[in-house]
This record gives sequence, C-alpha cells and structure tokens, in this order.
Amino acid sequence: MNPAPFLITLLLPLAVSAQVVRGPSAPGGGAPALPAITFGATPETLRADYAAATARLDGELAKILAAPQAQASFGTVIVPFEEATAAWQRAIYPLIFMSSVSPDKAVREAARALENEVGAYAVSLSHREDIYQALEAAAAKKEALSPADAKLLEITLRGYRDNGFALKPEDRAKLKAMQEKLVVLQNEFARNIDETKEIVALEPASTKGLPEAYLAALARDGQGRYLLPVDESTLPTFMRYADDAGQRKVMLAKFTNRGGERNLAVLKEGLELRRDIAKLLGYETYPQFALKDRMVGTPEKALAFLNRVKDAVVERARKDIAELLEVKRRFEKDATQVFAWERAYFGRILKGEKYGVDTEEVRQYFPVERVVDGTLRVYQKTLGVTFREIVDGPRWAPGVRLFEITDAKTGAALGHFYLDLKPREGKHGHPAAYPLVSGRVLPDGTYEKPVAAMVADFPEPAPGQPSLLTHGDVETFFHEFGHLMHQTLTKARYASMSGSSTALDFVEAPSQMLEEFVFEKPVLDELSGHWKDGRPLPEDLIAKMVKARTFQEGVSWAAQVALAMGDLILHADVPADLSATFDKLYESLTGVPTQEGTHFLSSFDHLMGGYGAGYYGYLWSKVYALDMYSLFKADGVISPRVGARYREAILETGSERPEMDSLKDLLGREPSEEPFMRELRGEPEGAEAGIVGVGALSDAMKAAIIAARASVGPMPKGAVVEFIAHSSADNPLVRISIGGRTAYFEYLYHSESNLARYRRRWWNPLTWFAGLGAPSRDLGVRAAAVLTLAREAGLKAI
Repeated sequence: MNPAPFLITLLLPLAVSAQVVRGPSAPGGGAPALPAITFGATPETLRADYAAATARLDGELAKILAAPQAQASFGTVIVPFEEATAAWQRAIYPLIFMSSVSPDKAVREAARALENEVGAYAVSLSHREDIYQALEAAAAKKEALSPADAKLLEITLRGYRDNGFALKPEDRAKLKAMQEKLVVLQNEFARNIDETKEIVALEPASTKGLPEAYLAALARDGQGRYLLPVDESTLPTFMRYADDAGQRKVMLAKFTNRGGERNLAVLKEGLELRRDIAKLLGYETYPQFALKDRMVGTPEKALAFLNRVKDAVVERARKDIAELLEVKRRFEKDATQVFAWERAYFGRILKGEKYGVDTEEVRQYFPVERVVDGTLRVYQKTLGVTFREIVDGPRWAPGVRLFEITDAKTGAALGHFYLDLKPREGKHGHPAAYPLVSGRVLPDGTYEKPVAAMVADFPEPAPGQPSLLTHGDVETFFHEFGHLMHQTLTKARYASMSGSSTALDFVEAPSQMLEEFVFEKPVLDELSGHWKDGRPLPEDLIAKMVKARTFQEGVSWAAQVALAMGDLILHADVPADLSATFDKLYESLTGVPTQEGTHFLSSFDHLMGGYGAGYYGYLWSKVYALDMYSLFKADGVISPRVGARYREAILETGSERPEMDSLKDLLGREPSEEPFMRELRGEPEGAEAGIVGVGALSDAMKAAIIAARASVGPMPKGAVVEFIAHSSADNPLVRISIGGRTAYFEYLYHSESNLARYRRRWWNPLTWFAGLGAPSRDLGVRAAAVLTLAREAGLKAI
C-alpha cells in the first residue's frame, strides 16, 4: 500500500524470555525510553512544522552550495546533502502520516492538503541545477569509497540524472510540471478511495446464513435494518456466508467501485503522464524507466517471469473454477459460469466439505489480544529482541499501543513501534506499515532510533465476546509485523538505505517469508487460544488447515498474475479503455469474468501509488521469501539461530549492498526458484524435499545441516532426507528417499565415500582412494555430502 507518495507504506515477522512486559518499567531494564516523536497536531501546527522543516532544509542546502565547486567532495557535498534531506523527511513523515490516522477530520484534511505541497517541493528540489552541479562535482573527484558510501553516491546521483538534466531547459521545465501534476493525481486517487465510506442498510431477510456473532456486532437503524460498512473488515464474511446472492452482488460491486469513475479518469491521466515522462527521458515505455534500477532490471525479464508463473497456475485455476461450478449446479442445475460474487460463497461450502475447515470455527481460536501477544513472543524469540510496552508515551489516538525494542543480549535500545488496530472513522483501513523515523547515523555520531507504525482495522467484537480474527487476518498481521521489524531493526548508516528502503521487488520478501510461520504448529500454539477457555488450535484442525492451504490457490495465483501483467501492460501502452483491457486479461487468466458495471481499477491503489509498473514484485519477492523460509523450516521454524543470521543479513543491512548480495549472505548460495515453483504447482509439503528429523539431533549437528542446506540448495521434487538419531546424535542414520523409494540408508559417517561411489569416482584411479579415505571429522562436510548425494540423485530421477 502507498496512500501517500512520500510516505513508504507496505502491504505483508525475541529475548531469552518470550514475555511481553507491560508497564512503564521492567525488572532489570529500567524505564523504557520514549520515542523522539510527538503527535497532537492541529491544522495550524502541521503547516507551521512543515514550513519550519523546509526552511531548515533550504538553509542547510545554502551552506552546502556556498562552498566553491573545486572543494566539492563526498564528505562536503554528498553526506551533508543526505543528512539535510533525511532531517527534512524525518520532520515531514509524521505530518503526512496524520492524513491516514488522525481522529480529527480537520487534521486529516490539512495533512492531505499538505501532501501536495510536500510533493511539489520535493519535485522542485530534484530539479535544482545548482544542487545537481554540486553533486556531479563531488562525484568527479572519484574518491575511494566504502561500499555503503559508494551506494549513497550512486542513488543520489541517479535521482538527479533521472530528472532530465541532459534535456534542454524547456523540456526540463515540462518534465517538472508533469512530475508535480503526477503527485497531485497520486494523492487524489488515494483520497478518493479512502473517502468512499459507504454503509448499506440490510433487511433482515438479506442476512440469512450470516453468523449470529457477525450480525450482533453490526449496528441497526430505527427500522431494524442491519448497517453494514462496505470495507475490508466486514465484507469477506458477508461474501462467504450470505445466502442472498443478489445482495452479495450489490455489496461486491460497491466495494469494487470505490473511487468510481473519478478514479478511472485520474488513473488514465496518471498513466499518460508516466508514459510521457519516460519518453521525455529517452525510454520507450514507463516500465523500462521504472524497472531499470530494480532487481528484475527490465520489463522483458519481468514478463518472462510472469509467464513462467502463468504456465504453472492456469490449469490449476481452471480446475478450481470447475470445482466451484459443480457446487453451484446443486443450486442452479444449468449453470455454466461462476461469477465474482459467488466464488467466496461456494468456496466456503466446498472447503468445508473437502477439508472439514470452517472459517468461523477457526476464528474462535484467534482473539485479537492472543494473536498480538503471541506474535510478539514469536518475533522476540526468533529475532533475539525484547518488546516492552510503554503505557505513557506519545500517540495519536486512544487505543494505540507503543512498544520499545531492545536487544535481548545487550539490553541496548533499538527502536520503537506502534500498533493501531481498532476501527476509527476516517482512518486508513487497509493493513500497512509506516516508517515514521528512519534509522541513521546522526552528524554527532549517535544513531537515531527508528520508529514505525502498523495500521489496520480489526473487526469490532460481538456482544459477549472479544474481537476475533480469521486465520487470514492472522497471516496479514504476521506479515505486516515483519515490515515493522524490517523498518526498526536496521543498522544502515544512511536514511536513504535504512530499513525497508530496498528495491521495490524485494521489499515484500521478508514479510512474505514470515507469512509461512502461521501454518506451523509451534507458531499456531503461540498465536491461538479459544476465547472461552484458552485452548490452542487442536492438532487435527491445524492439519486440516495446512491441507486446505492449497484450496483454490490456482485461481488466486492466476489473479495475482493478472494484476501484475495488467500493471505492466497498462503502463507500457495506455489503452483507450482501461477497464476493458484489464477485464479481458483478468478473465483470460482466472476464468472468472469481472462484474458487469464495476471498475476494479478504480480501487486498485497500487497502480497510482508506489507500485506503478511494480506489482509483479509481490510474486518476484515470493521466490526469495520461500527460499529464505526453507532455512527456518529446516531448523524447527522458531529458530533463534537462523533468526540471528536473518536479522544480520537482511533486516539490519537495509539496502547498503545489493539485495542479491544480502540473500547470498543469508543462504550461502545463489537463490533458487524451485520452492516457489513447487508452491505454484500445488505440490504437497512432503514433496518439498523435507529434511526430516533434525529436531532430535545435537545442536552442533543441527547447525551443520542448516549450513549445508544453505550451501547445497533445495532438494528437487520427490527427494526427502530423513535423519534418524541412533547410537550418536552426531552420527545419525540417514535415509534418502527418491519418489517415495529408499535410495540410501546408512550412517552419516559414510556419506563422503557414498557420494564418491554415487558419482562413480572409483573409475578414476586418481580419485579412487580419496573417495574411500578416512571420513572428515567436520560435521558440516558430512552433512554437505549427504545432502549433495540426495540432490544429485533427485535431479537425476526427474
């Protein structure tokens, strides 16, 4: 999500003690420090604070530019420029944030009005010739720089070079005007969605099938009608359970058309502006311009990737829709098509029949407080941090919770985060994580502690029970909390590379990786507790949920491909009829026609927000997410050992180095697409090359296997390695199964010689004795040998 173009917003994972300490102080830890941030703005103070911050920046820039260009260097220009602009953003971000969360409508409106001014000023700053010349003069010194410093120089110059300083003055003026207009359109698009707050009055007859607790939580008017808000917190349950198909159709249409015809016009103008900006800068299309500095590099590579995904999921999507059609025919004998407003309803029926999983039954185990506290415990243990809640501290609304983060080993303060989870009028409702203060080294050498906030609308409680979440809500919360950790555990030197300021097609990977946790029993035991008696999810229900995870996944993946391809296509060549072009693509990939009279694009905020031509990044980053998760999975999921490596290689680093280098550092090898492709194909977990039985081994043996797993790479389809603790925890029996048949069953001690035999090295007299020599005493060597044997045998069998 990106409700404001200059406030990064992200759409969705601990101390020796896994307790969440509440109160103004904690034993042995002293009073937690308050974040260096304030709220309570008025429309007048918002404007005054913005004016003061901008005046300070102008003054700092004047000092930088006053020095002769002959003296320009990295230390006299690049670093001061970074510090000055970072200080400006640090002052501005909390002001703009108020547009999404302030309970005061006047403050929200003032903050939204300020967005356009902030955007216009930022654009004008990026077009200043004097700043550009000073930056180029500093770069011309060609100083020997550290990797982080070199990266800062690169991204600072890129920002100015991309603004057309090679163009003629009149073209640069035209470019500046287009960029300023684009900022206004982006803000308008987001505002039109946020301000569409419709409530539908439902006659009791239209509520048949809906859960009693759901209805009890709804307000009613004087005529006894139920008042249903058309939003993300209430619509899913209605679409799954309401028997009234006509009302489902109406509700979905209202939700889909948020932003309405106004936003279609705004989107059309915005796409055309982006196209014209790219052409003015010398690119054939906007995607060429937008993707050149991302991991994917080119739109051609992005489309090739999306086509691989499409090929893996389209047939699954067709089968998914065919299954739903069979259910529909029980109600409508001659039905030939499943419509958008029917998918969730018939899907709920089919899912219950196939897997015995009922969404409402599962919800009873996820009261909000239990989920939040359990999430904090899991993250604390995994990442080696402690969270302490601060009862008295700055916040923008009642019910917002504030936490301090400290290192579990050293007790050092690392940062703060807020949780704003309750519905409130005028609040941005889509789950998102906002970096309010970026971590960075200050001019005096101290480190500014980062501050971030998660905003979401969890459902209101029904009378007599707490607010309950679906498992999908739990997954979303775990995902967004992962963004909070990315934003607050950073150690990056510069704000420009701090926290989640990474390539847009990588930024979702950490949180997508952590989504996988909420399907694992050790994690679900922490997150769940029946609201009546605290019982965690029963094992049989967990097994059903895990098995049902692939239910209708084919059509869901196909929909993601449609969104990603549609984003690239609309940006590459703006068609006359945006909706018709997108609707045709969507139906061709999913098999489900879009609803007549609706315009999905009017509420697809990613198109005009920060993800323009970048929505493919959700799928692209999922590749890395699943590959990273394999390390946690192999070490029991809640793994402080892997968590420490992940924290250092990914979270603390930000974008001080290329994202691919950080991935290689964590994985110990090149990333692999295979875990992602297995999920696309819907292969059961057992087909994943499970490295089974590690939990019963010694810590040293576990560590060796984890390291070997990273260096060797994922097992191919059908290969399973099972470790069986026997006479020694450091010398287990190992069974390698290929396609369900045992291919190797021997002690780990013999793995090197057996790998040599498998490779037929004995035919070479120079390697015969080496292959049969004394085994290495290094557990890592033994583990790598047996996993390599399994991988090579598995690949040969494919």
